[in-house]
Amino acid sequence: MQVSRDNIAGLLLALNTAIMWGVLPLALISVLQLMDAYTITWYRFIFATAFVSLMLYKRNKIPTSLLQKKGLLKRLFIASVFLSLNYILYLSSLYFIPAETAQMLIQMAPFMMLVGSVFFLKESFSRGQMVGSLLLITGLLLFFNQQFSQASQIPRSDFITGFIIMLGAASTWAVYAIIQKQMLSHYSSNQIMWVLYVFASLFFLPFASPSAATELNLITLLLLLFCCANTLIAYGTFAKAMEYWPASKVSAVLAVTPLLTVLFAAIAESIWPTLFQAQQLNTLAYVGAGLVVIGSMLTALGNKLLNRNTLRYIRRLVRL
Repeated sequence: MQVSRDNIAGLLLALNTAIMWGVLPLALISVLQLMDAYTITWYRFIFATAFVSLMLYKRNKIPTSLLQKKGLLKRLFIASVFLSLNYILYLSSLYFIPAETAQMLIQMAPFMMLVGSVFFLKESFSRGQMVGSLLLITGLLLFFNQQFSQASQIPRSDFITGFIIMLGAASTWAVYAIIQKQMLSHYSSNQIMWVLYVFASLFFLPFASPSAATELNLITLLLLLFCCANTLIAYGTFAKAMEYWPASKVSAVLAVTPLLTVLFAAIAESIWPTLFQAQQLNTLAYVGAGLVVIGSMLTALGNKLLNRNTLRYIRRLVRL
């Protein structure tokens, strides 16, 4: 019964994270028109720091013991640096590529996390995960087929710049996620995220312009507040999901994020056509998006989905 409850909790938490991350880039693109990336990121982190600080203080669970554990504190500091870099690189990429493209490219992050766990944590890399990796790469190529022709709305130079920046965002997220997973054996998800938020807030403070918020109109200010709340909710549920579920299962659910972004972009454009504009995709791009999702799931759960028993069952169905 406990295992079943953990599975349900892990699924719901991971789905919540996927929804939050799916809609986030749409809000960020709008705020970026009136506020720089460093200030947006600082506001997101300081908001999360204040909220989690209050919550941990009321429960008397602020991890003060970290001051005596310099090794763990150093690892959390490194994780916060990589998480901060992920935030700023992701935001910077949105200057060059649409939200849907950004969410598709960031799917490289779980793949990099898997590769990193194989090399640094000595985890296995199964046949199913290899198939998933090939599908992921094929899906990305199909999704960006318009970039290899003259049919794309994104200038090729902007796409290349955005791709390079997003590659950095994906790799820094992978490093952060691996360190966070290791730290869950020492502290709770909320305590870990609190430390990361505090470090990241201090990191961005010298580059931020907090007074810029006074120059925002009402709609953009509300979108900024949503981005701040999104940080707290998405990363809080992501960290909590990994308490209930293995990282591979969480990553598999998060694979639907780019499809959610495509869906939310289309809905936003139909409701607020003056504020949002969905990317125009051809049939191959939609096929590629589907392959990216399937490939991400297989990369995360390939050893469980494509095992010998499953292959035998598929062969029997084919014979019938």
